[in-house]
Amino acid sequence: MCQFCGVDPAFAAYFDDPADTNNGAEEQQQQQQTEVTGASNGDAPAPNFFRLKPTNKRYQAGGRITTQQLTTFGSSLSTTSRVIMGHHGQAYNNAIRRWSKCAVKRALAVVMVTSAEDVRKTIIMCESHGLPFVVKGGGHSPGGASSIENGIVIDLSLMTETFVKADEKQVVAGGGALASHVIKAAAEYGLACVTGSTSHVGIGGLMLHGGYGYLTGEYGYNFPSLAVDNIVAAEVVTAKGQIVWASKDENPDLYWCIRGAGNKFGVVTKFIIQAHPVASSVWGGSITYSGSQVKEVVEALNTWFAKHNVKAAAAVALGKGADGKAGFTVLPFYDGPEEDAKNNFEPLLKLTPTAQNTSSMPYWKINTLSDEPNLYAGVPIRFASANIKPQLDVDHIRTALERLDQLYAEEPNASGTGSLILMVQPDGVMKHKRTDMAFGWRDDHFDVGIAAVFTDRNLEDKMVAWAQDFGEYLSSRGDSYRLYANHSDFNGPSAREYGINYMELSKLKQKWDPDNRFAKL
Repeated sequence: MCQFCGVDPAFAAYFDDPADTNNGAEEQQQQQQTEVTGASNGDAPAPNFFRLKPTNKRYQAGGRITTQQLTTFGSSLSTTSRVIMGHHGQAYNNAIRRWSKCAVKRALAVVMVTSAEDVRKTIIMCESHGLPFVVKGGGHSPGGASSIENGIVIDLSLMTETFVKADEKQVVAGGGALASHVIKAAAEYGLACVTGSTSHVGIGGLMLHGGYGYLTGEYGYNFPSLAVDNIVAAEVVTAKGQIVWASKDENPDLYWCIRGAGNKFGVVTKFIIQAHPVASSVWGGSITYSGSQVKEVVEALNTWFAKHNVKAAAAVALGKGADGKAGFTVLPFYDGPEEDAKNNFEPLLKLTPTAQNTSSMPYWKINTLSDEPNLYAGVPIRFASANIKPQLDVDHIRTALERLDQLYAEEPNASGTGSLILMVQPDGVMKHKRTDMAFGWRDDHFDVGIAAVFTDRNLEDKMVAWAQDFGEYLSSRGDSYRLYANHSDFNGPSAREYGINYMELSKLKQKWDPDNRFAKL
């Protein structure tokens, strides 16, 4: 029985109308009985008071639950939580909104949870009624991994409480926290956590599936380097509705799984994250170059990277420039004084850029430079994954720019499309064995994210295919098998996202989520 609405679906189903294939036979039998006995309408079989007919308009989700039952369920949650449905109007539209317009789906209900207990109850309710569900953290998956049609969204966005254990250099953050919550909380103590290059992504999706960032090289030199490597422990709600902790000492197999394949094994409602000292001021910004400078820029990047300075990193964006042609925007980063930074990036700085805006700033600020004005891009976006083995090749990058120019000429509505090559020193990434956790891509390759950005939703299928083809081209100078789940957007194949760890994950999936209530492998 569903403990929240008082209906036992299995018992109530006994009283449902038979399958459509039997309806005609039953009606004929009832008519014959009426003719024989002379029974009147008042003697007709009693109606089913246990459950409405599945076709009743009050039912939602294919005859599995009513609006009233969802409202009743909401009363069992924390007082600060909320169940939002279509009839709530603008509140509902806001709840299903996502970073990419491609990710917007019409959920049956959005459950805004505020505790692990709320998550536990929601999972149990969905199990009782046979309702599919997904989990939303930052809502940054462009293809809609955190959205669902006619199902339940477990929305963690109210679970953002973040505090710092300064003596242990650890940050404790709710499962719905954004990178900005973690970065700003840590900054008050002169600390930083490894996050991505933007502040508005949810830490759940970022950390549970890898997490490359500006600090990956430096912290990796002496400490764990990817965001996933810095998960000390996590509070997890399992497919059975159990609230457990996962760490090296508690449920170590689940701890192994969530560090790389987290969305397939549970809902993480709390993170304990290792933080690290960071300079009071870092240096960075943006430097743009035209595509005609491809040889000089690529050679300068290779010369800079060969210095092997772990305090330095660079995100290299390939995209449409002010001249209407594909070019470069380099986002340099240096964890230290401006003078040291300029000496380090001298190979790039001695070139003549089309524009430059660099300065010293707090670490938290540099993570906002690539942010949209708010949490939403306002346009359709789809991702693809690629990687490139050092060093960069001039002809390879030149052809990539030519492919972008061809796209811009053929599809003016796709002029926002581009890719981001993250260049960080790989020592720390490679310190771990591939089998130390579910995330197994422990190599020296540059991660490359491809963003197909377009204004016409009718182009989605074409742009997805283009992005995947562009990713295959870029990966021709990397590992063509490897997929980074945060950029493949969990579209798989899973064997390519988890590599050598796929078989072990499949075995542990049978233990922790045998019915595939969470995302499938």
